[in-house]
Amino acid sequence: MRVKYFGTDGIRGIFGETLTDELAFKVGKALGEIVGEGRVIVGKDTRVSGDSLEAAISAGLTSMGVDVLLCGILPTPAVALLTRITRSFGVVISASHNPPEYNGIKVLKGGYKIPDEMEAEIEERLENGSFPVRSVVGRTKSFKEGRDMYIGAVLEMFRDLDLTGEMVSLDLANGATTTTAKEVFEFLGAKVEVFNDSQDGLLINQGCGATHPRFLAEEMKNGKVGFTFDGDGDRVIAVDEERNVVNGDRIIGILAVGLKEEGRLNSDTVVGTVMTNGGLEDFLKEKGIKLLRTKVGDKYVLEKMLESGANLGGERSGHIIILDRSTTGDGLITALELMRVLRRSGRNLSDFAKEIPDYPQITKNVRRTERMSLENENLRKIVEESTSRGYRVVIRPSGTEPVIRITVEGKDREEIEKIVEEISRVLES
Repeated sequence: MRVKYFGTDGIRGIFGETLTDELAFKVGKALGEIVGEGRVIVGKDTRVSGDSLEAAISAGLTSMGVDVLLCGILPTPAVALLTRITRSFGVVISASHNPPEYNGIKVLKGGYKIPDEMEAEIEERLENGSFPVRSVVGRTKSFKEGRDMYIGAVLEMFRDLDLTGEMVSLDLANGATTTTAKEVFEFLGAKVEVFNDSQDGLLINQGCGATHPRFLAEEMKNGKVGFTFDGDGDRVIAVDEERNVVNGDRIIGILAVGLKEEGRLNSDTVVGTVMTNGGLEDFLKEKGIKLLRTKVGDKYVLEKMLESGANLGGERSGHIIILDRSTTGDGLITALELMRVLRRSGRNLSDFAKEIPDYPQITKNVRRTERMSLENENLRKIVEESTSRGYRVVIRPSGTEPVIRITVEGKDREEIEKIVEEISRVLES
């Protein structure tokens, strides 16, 4: 049986176990075969294993005659932008929001994550295990100027945004945005309070960042608005002036209204996923905005956006794509766009966010086993009965961890808890 290496966001696993230097080397060779004569831009987050994986994948690429440009620590969306500017391939070594022991390999081309077909081609080459010998060997070069190119491009996007006098708090999750976010906000005139700005890879996402937004909500002192990023900078969650967490769904709602008022919201349409809160859907409907849903994963959000012509889409987790700004989720660009909408409207973030309902939603992870099946008669009955009573149920395998995610949404939290526990018992049995 063929091994499937790619999940919903590249190859991911615990370093030294499911993700090894040997695998990274082979991915480099497989990608090098596809690239041919060319170059690949490589960036990484702060994880300790990043250096080792960077060296391994670079060795694989150069052995196939491909030049490698090393950016060092740089957010995923920054590498994506650089691949778009240079019309080249890119690799990001990161496990995004996962704990420090994880790492991953994301492959990009021309600003976008590669399609499923190219992932399958790489996997086929990995399984085949036989690579041609190239007479030409590529070179590895430093590409530190890539950071400045990205920052310059973002500042040009927001050249009309003046944040002078604005107090902003940032939680950088000890990750890749330590190289970009503070500098950009300060360039635009904001006074910045920063948390978790070390590049200690053992601390990335540890009790901080977009997966732990309560940290910033409790710790920010001076900021009127706060933004908390994940390890590779493609997600952002906001904190308002009342120290309330503003999730990705509410950020999307605020941006949708702001862009529509400016005539920038294509087709008055927003793309979400099966996990998008029903409260956002109801809010958008009242504003004359249509919500389209797709599978979980920013690559599927992007596919639906390109298919429908929408230029705004994303996930509750804070992975938000503003397609007329960037080809991928970019936490920094999303934060700046939110600031721009707020400044233009003259409203506080808390007032705006409170207008968007957020129905109770509980997600529980159940460890996946080989015997576990979603084709279960008892499971089907629970889901059908819950749906008939107005609850929304989503049961899906995670694309980044070996778990089944159970999500139930509705207006009665106690009933939601009962449904989640009932489903988890059936799965575990």
